Amino acid sequence: MQSDLSGPEAIELELYFLAGLATASHFMEKFRVALLDRITITGITQHLGQPVHSELLFPYGDWSRTVIPQLWEIRSDMSLPPAKISNSIGGKRAIAAMATMRLAVDRRTTTLLIGHSGGGVAAIHAAYLLMKSESRSNCLVVMIGSPKCRIPQELRPSVLSISAAGTRKRANDAEGKSPDLVSRLGTHGGWMRTRHNEINNHSAFRNGFPAWHKHKHAPAAMRTVPIIGGHADYFRDSSSYVNSSGSSNLDITLDAILSWLIQWNQTSFR
Repeated sequence: MQSDLSGPEAIELELYFLAGLATASHFMEKFRVALLDRITITGITQHLGQPVHSELLFPYGDWSRTVIPQLWEIRSDMSLPPAKISNSIGGKRAIAAMATMRLAVDRRTTTLLIGHSGGGVAAIHAAYLLMKSESRSNCLVVMIGSPKCRIPQELRPSVLSISAAGTRKRANDAEGKSPDLVSRLGTHGGWMRTRHNEINNHSAFRNGFPAWHKHKHAPAAMRTVPIIGGHADYFRDSSSYVNSSGSSNLDITLDAILSWLIQWNQTSFR
């Protein structure tokens, strides 16, 4: 089911921040507060709704839980095809936690789920389950340093994936592989048939057989950010993580999210 973009504008915005593997309880807290402040300052709430609730969630447990079961659960969720998302471990836990925090939610509420690492997979699954239940008009997802997973077709336009940018040896070189190894795990791929005149580097249709398309289930928006460091460093703002222009990793990550939200507002409500 697609988001109801033709209906009444959202009246509320709720934000959930989903942590990944064995995460410290405070890891995303500064980021949560900073994003709320920036959303208010930039005035992009016209269609998203006014922020009314934000919460940190740990769909696979925090760092007090044994790591091995968390790894198994994240791996299991990563492999789920869209038709099996109802079996998501992290997605269902996130939905259950949200239900206990807000007992009554207007359907016109926009839900923004922001997941780091494995939390991005749980965020995708939770958003899709919310949409299928028709309990929200709009569900948006931001995956930060998250492994790839298969995103349902209906949800793809409402998903942004952020990963650390790879370095270039020279200015005109192609971007290298991301230093964030976690974001390189998993797959967005799937089998599909393509007409002969659509043959390209990603898919082909030869002799009546389908071919593998590596972007079949990818998010509509994918951005790399020039942060200092790697997987654990998207939300850093200490002096070691400030670039020559004076922007911290936290600033760079926030800018990527806010520019996408502004673009989503403009394209979805034209």
